[in-house]
Amino acid sequence: MRMILPFFISLLFTVSLSCCSGGGNTERTPVPTPNQSRISTLVAPAGELTLPLGTEIDIQFTLPDTVVLDSVQAFLGGALKQTLTEFPRLQEEGVVAFSLPTEAANTGKSGLRIRLFFAGGVSENQSRQLTFLSDVAPVEYSYQVVREYPHDPAAYTQGLQFDEGTLYEGTGNYGTSSIRRVKLETGEVTKIRDLEQSLFGEGITVMGQRIYQLTYKSQVGFIYDKSSFEEIQKVYYQNREGWGLTHNGEELIMSDGTNVLYFLDPEMFTVNRQIEVYDHKGPANSLNELEYIRGKIWANRYYTDEIVIIDPETGKVEGRINLKGILKTADRKPNTDVLNGVAWDSQGNRIFVTGKFWPKLFEIRIRESG
Repeated sequence: MRMILPFFISLLFTVSLSCCSGGGNTERTPVPTPNQSRISTLVAPAGELTLPLGTEIDIQFTLPDTVVLDSVQAFLGGALKQTLTEFPRLQEEGVVAFSLPTEAANTGKSGLRIRLFFAGGVSENQSRQLTFLSDVAPVEYSYQVVREYPHDPAAYTQGLQFDEGTLYEGTGNYGTSSIRRVKLETGEVTKIRDLEQSLFGEGITVMGQRIYQLTYKSQVGFIYDKSSFEEIQKVYYQNREGWGLTHNGEELIMSDGTNVLYFLDPEMFTVNRQIEVYDHKGPANSLNELEYIRGKIWANRYYTDEIVIIDPETGKVEGRINLKGILKTADRKPNTDVLNGVAWDSQGNRIFVTGKFWPKLFEIRIRESG
């Protein structure tokens, strides 16, 4: 032990001298950055990019004169879109440029990745964040009231659906949340099931012989027998709030108050896929109560008098309905809340709308404005 101790002291002294080379000023020691090891420099896009679908992306990068480029692959959202082995648009020595079409992409955030392959088997990646807007302006619709029906003014409407001649409604708020069967012509509630007072009910939908119901922040959903309202199953979903709910015949479609719609497995509520909803100017946020009508998703936008019509494949907002003024001032009370509730009678080709604490439910017909 007496021989080893001096050895370690000497070693420590040697290491200290080595670390303090350069006059003892370690701040002058250069620290490599990730970009220093790159061969290429991505010039365009220069940063995050927002553009309409269908717009070609101009891509440009520079290379040292000593580098031989074999091929380039371009990816959008992880999918390979283009492979180049020749570069006819070589603008000047060391500069390579090409364009990437975007027609097949969906609206929302995506990633652009460029993979470059060099002689000798070396490759590297360059990437940028993209946001795709819709490439079409929504059709603007106005409305005509066909008929008015009574509606329970104490119902804080969260979900609405018309199925086989019967109206179903989900209500919210702590202590008053429920699912209901309602007689359209009179507004009479013919059957009701209340939720526990600790749960805040949200969107509902009827699919086959089942009723599905979301809750607001509890991340739990319920499946009921359509006839008896008996609970069949309790399901859980994570990392999102429950807002609106509808279905396309095979999947549930859920909103969470953002511009994202989730397509869920109807048994386990697991997410099969999702879309981000955009119009030609930006995201369509605050998507709330949903209805699936003629292959499109209709969505109330919370705190607005607007319903948007959405392509379920691309996320594009294809139409916008302005329902301002549908509930007259004379029918409003101090607690009258926002428009929320869309139902579709597929057999009678009728559309119904209502709102939270509204005394009326309206059958409407839409028409293109102008």
